[in-house]
Amino acid sequence: MVRQVVLAGPVLAPVALLFLLRSVPRLDIGYQDADFHLVFVSAIAACALAVAVVAGSAGARSAHYGPVWLAVGCLAVGTLMVGHGLTTPGVLGQPPNLWVARLPYLAILAFAAALALASRPRNAASSRLATRYPRAVIVVAAAACSTLVAAVVSDPARLSGLQPLGAEDALHWAAVILGSAAFLVLAVVHWRRWVLGTDPVQVALMLAASMSAAALWSLRFGELWQLSWWDYHGFLLAGFAGAVYAITVRYRRTLAVEGVLAATFETDPMVHIVDGYPDALKALVRSVEVKDRYTHGHSERTARFAVQLGIRLGLPEDRLRALARGAYLHDVGKIAIPDEILNKPGRLNPEERTIIETHPEVGHGLVEPAASLAEALPVVLHHHERWDGTGYPHGLAGSDIPLIARVAAVADVWDALTSDRSYRAGMAPRVALAHIVAGRGTHFEPRVVDALVSLAADLGYRTADEPGDVEVAEAATETCHEATATRA
Repeated sequence: MVRQVVLAGPVLAPVALLFLLRSVPRLDIGYQDADFHLVFVSAIAACALAVAVVAGSAGARSAHYGPVWLAVGCLAVGTLMVGHGLTTPGVLGQPPNLWVARLPYLAILAFAAALALASRPRNAASSRLATRYPRAVIVVAAAACSTLVAAVVSDPARLSGLQPLGAEDALHWAAVILGSAAFLVLAVVHWRRWVLGTDPVQVALMLAASMSAAALWSLRFGELWQLSWWDYHGFLLAGFAGAVYAITVRYRRTLAVEGVLAATFETDPMVHIVDGYPDALKALVRSVEVKDRYTHGHSERTARFAVQLGIRLGLPEDRLRALARGAYLHDVGKIAIPDEILNKPGRLNPEERTIIETHPEVGHGLVEPAASLAEALPVVLHHHERWDGTGYPHGLAGSDIPLIARVAAVADVWDALTSDRSYRAGMAPRVALAHIVAGRGTHFEPRVVDALVSLAADLGYRTADEPGDVEVAEAATETCHEATATRA
């Protein structure tokens, strides 16, 4: 609920404030001061240009298109808002003109376009351009904005600066509607990425997008020099000042300019999930590495594959995050299992099996004290439960097993079957798939197995012609003792 408020608050609060001011005229107080206005817009420009410098430096060093386009958008806002301040009537003896109103529209729309380009896929033409020529893209954008500002500040009458265009009002409406729609979509994109991890820059970009959308409406409907008009300046300052703060916080964590925005524009959900792993999780993973390096590699792969299955099942971002964290930690309890059992290259005897079946509860006990990992507990404790109730440690069945544990169980088996061990080769994917399909409706939830089959088909894998054996799949998740290597 808190995360939904984080999204809705910056969107609804500014609109509600504008509506209140326009509905109650006595609240919409006026204040006309061109010099103060220049200071105000200069503060907005300074924040935007600060973000542009960091983003541009990060983009140039990492050759990632996302920071490059963010730099372009912030450069446009910073430069054009300076022009907005300098074309204000009364500043530098400027006469009444239309550019003072046009430049904010252009600045906000340029930011919307740049942020949209930053969110494009890596193979898009704009992404390839910014990746290949990051400095050139930034320089061209800076030159274009600076040239326009220099032209209209030196002579506001240029480019129809004193006479409105025939469709000027319609263009304003189009800017408000299209710009707001774009910003709201972008706000949701960055909000979803923030839910996956904990990157403060995602919140800042969501805030900047939301506030920019609100600024367009305030710019269109606010009364000149009244509080409803000053609002849009405040919205922009809040958005870009928030971005400066978030980048500062991020820099203090990474201590590298390129690290500040390294993952911000990645489209792979797992990148944001990993970026947001809490320190407690990392500490537990380091403990696993000391005990058994295979378990770490297996857990990492299981987490990634579980997220792919979760996406295929339509899980929301917060569930994907919980699934990944739980899958990463699902075998942490094996720290307490003796090496001679954990790495035994043969079948386990009943006593040894009893010992190894304690690892979910041991893992639960290790993870539970860390409040930041509470959402991972269902996977850690229940990833060996079976759909038919014959699993452990609690013998849960069907929907009583937490959904993310059901998903992790299938991902766990898939990686255990297909990965190499020191004493056996991994199975061919089509054979592993057959073994898992054999457990559909008994060991594994049918819906999750169907998602696996669909995902495997997209990856080019088909089920083997020969029938699978679900017991082979189950054995693989313990220590792979009873899984025979099969390649094709």
